[in-house]
Amino acid sequence: MAKDLGTEEDVKIKFLLPLLESLGYKRSFCEFDKDIEVQEGRKRKHIFADVVVHTSAKKNSPLILCETKSPNEVLNRFVKEQAISYARLLPRIAPLVVITNGLQIQVFQTLNKNRIAELPSRHELKTDLLEFIVSRELQDALRQEAKHGLFIIDDVNTFKTVLKSCHNEIRNNEGYDPTVAFDEMSKVLFCKLYEEKHSHGNRFRLGVFDDTLERLHVNVVKQIFEETKKDSRYSGLFAADATISLQDRTVKKIVGLFENYDLSLTAFDVKGEAFEYFLGDTFTGGLGEYFTPRNIVEFIVEAIDPKIGEKIIDPFCGTGGFLIYGFEVVSEKIRLQEFSNEEKARWRLDLSNRSLFGTDWKERTSQACKMNMMVHGDGSAGIFLHHGLLDVEGKFAEGQFDICLTNPPFGSIENDPSVLARYELGAARKAQDRVILAVERAIRLVKPLGWVGIIVNDGVLNNDTTRPIRDFIKRNAWVKAVISLAKETFEGYGSRAKTSVLLLQKKADADDGLQNMVFMAVAKNTGYAANGGQIPGNELPDILMAYKAFLRGDTVYRQHSDSWVAEVGDRLDAEFYSRRHEAGATNLASLRKSVSELVARVSKEHQALEAALPADDSQEEYETVVIEDILEEVQVKEPVVTDRIYRLIGVRWWGGGAFVREEKLGRKIKGKTLCRLSPRWLIYNRLFAFRGSFALLGDEHGGCYASTEFPTFTVRKSAAGKYGEPWNVAKYVVHCLNSPQYLQIVNALSTGSTKTSRNRLNQRLLLKVNISIPTSPEAVSRVVQLLDRADALRSTQQVLMERVKEFRQDVARLLPLPPARTGPMSS
Repeated sequence: MAKDLGTEEDVKIKFLLPLLESLGYKRSFCEFDKDIEVQEGRKRKHIFADVVVHTSAKKNSPLILCETKSPNEVLNRFVKEQAISYARLLPRIAPLVVITNGLQIQVFQTLNKNRIAELPSRHELKTDLLEFIVSRELQDALRQEAKHGLFIIDDVNTFKTVLKSCHNEIRNNEGYDPTVAFDEMSKVLFCKLYEEKHSHGNRFRLGVFDDTLERLHVNVVKQIFEETKKDSRYSGLFAADATISLQDRTVKKIVGLFENYDLSLTAFDVKGEAFEYFLGDTFTGGLGEYFTPRNIVEFIVEAIDPKIGEKIIDPFCGTGGFLIYGFEVVSEKIRLQEFSNEEKARWRLDLSNRSLFGTDWKERTSQACKMNMMVHGDGSAGIFLHHGLLDVEGKFAEGQFDICLTNPPFGSIENDPSVLARYELGAARKAQDRVILAVERAIRLVKPLGWVGIIVNDGVLNNDTTRPIRDFIKRNAWVKAVISLAKETFEGYGSRAKTSVLLLQKKADADDGLQNMVFMAVAKNTGYAANGGQIPGNELPDILMAYKAFLRGDTVYRQHSDSWVAEVGDRLDAEFYSRRHEAGATNLASLRKSVSELVARVSKEHQALEAALPADDSQEEYETVVIEDILEEVQVKEPVVTDRIYRLIGVRWWGGGAFVREEKLGRKIKGKTLCRLSPRWLIYNRLFAFRGSFALLGDEHGGCYASTEFPTFTVRKSAAGKYGEPWNVAKYVVHCLNSPQYLQIVNALSTGSTKTSRNRLNQRLLLKVNISIPTSPEAVSRVVQLLDRADALRSTQQVLMERVKEFRQDVARLLPLPPARTGPMSS
């Protein structure tokens, strides 16, 4: 079904509605594109809910609000929050929310935002369910929160624009690279936050700036910065000799940009989301090792599920992703508790000042982390510029924390003898991988029965040389879960390490390594492409639900098919146990039938092709024309938007057709413009035209994009009138250009410094090529059908070959494995 879904409307009509009807929800009870007018203060907007399912045809009592997205869109937290806001803003709140892109379905409870396993059938829901569980007062409160959240989206974009303008001002005036410009902007932004939070007057204003500079020859922002360095509450944030290295005119411009923006009154989620976006943009551009992808952060924090009052540490905190999301999760729990306002205020103060701790030994990243936490609502008091493997004297020590969440540095070696001597896995060694020491550090930091969520490279889990670290883990902690992450997860952040998530609970006392059953999963898609851009299909939310089912004692994990429970031996890598889990699970009868059907289909298609071949090649009448008499170039250029995800088209060699090559964030695209594509256009790859890279765009490619390296063409009206349907004419030209005799001409016309890697065919030269074409539309159609049949036969044969490979693999799986052992295993 998914292959037939190209647009959001397809998902709504072809996927969502049949799903609803199969569960007993009547189409006549559904309201489409529901218009909701929302007003908060002077702000007003109209929003449209895709589908609202009601209890009756009167459509006045909603049960479910459904939000559909196209298959290429990511179902992220923003989509979830938006849909829940819509559900809360209906005249009567819908108790359930469904979001889907046709590939994934997620169902949430509107009241508490919790995800549930699946959409209940109609008979499982009572009429007016919400009336039984939610008071009118609470419904009104939820609506107010939804309004606020909806308008916050606009504020986030405004704040992003201000931050970007400041950054550009520094870059343009000072000539700094992005990371240095970010450092300087952070200092000025910190002065703004400090002045609003601690000063009785507001010196961060243009009038004050101009006056002090003119009368006293003092840059007031630089003066504020000197004061912040002396404030004991922010000791260690900046080095004692740190200065704002910006010209007065640059500082003045930033003050002007921020003057009317009161950060003390700006919601934490506005500042936080905007700053985190900007932070990620900067750090993935050269410091990606300090930035953990958001999907991974959310998965680990929600799997550990921190409670109110628990102390959390990240000894390798980087830009603070784990601590910030932990802060958000606990803040929400405080808000939802039936505490008095005074109690909530006390818990928030405890969360901000005494619950979150982190260290990083890089000055730039520790500063970025502290700033990041401040704009998210604070918790920055526990962030220190310090070695992650050492305690901060007078601040914290091992065994004091309930939770440790961390992504330690990969490929980094510790060779300080005094540090190595502190660790069982480092003592008596001249050097040790810091990831190995980090695992021991994480376990030692938490109290008995405390929790650890840590990312490790898979070598720690499966190499024979790392067996001592696995023995240490099993002696000192219960291994609760091992989740293998897709290899692309960290590639966009500069790392090609294959990684996994370990969820551990520290044992009350060390033992001989006894373990219970372990939850395992393989995430083939974590929501990231190799270039760092977000893509649809993130499996981590489903794995999270399966893990929580495991904690409840369930043994079947329908939420995620590649999750299971295993008894572990020496190795801890999920793929190793996945192979054992899958062994013998094949259905040979089904596969045998599939292969037989494909063989019969190939034979039938081959016979049909032979029968369609003409008796000789002289029965059709041809004429010679120039391609530009048939085709005209078409180009729809659009400026690249930095926050947008673009589906980029490629063309396979040797007539393999067009395909979606990758999905990429606008800010990752080098060019300033892209060309928007439409179905039924002819497209080719200038660089590899000589390898048969000519194709037609199908309906599924509508709304995709390509660079100018992929020229596009439509059939002229005059040619269509003479030779038949435009689609057939375009197909004929593609078949010609991908044929051996025409590729010789294409190769001869292609030019470049290197024949195989810089060999481009200019579209102007292509349009001057002569081709022979049948003189009648019927003849064009016959030739196209014949060549289409040949292409179809090739495709079917390729599928058959893949199925035969699968058949061979499944036959091989019948070979029995030896029983799993709890003792040492061979790696």
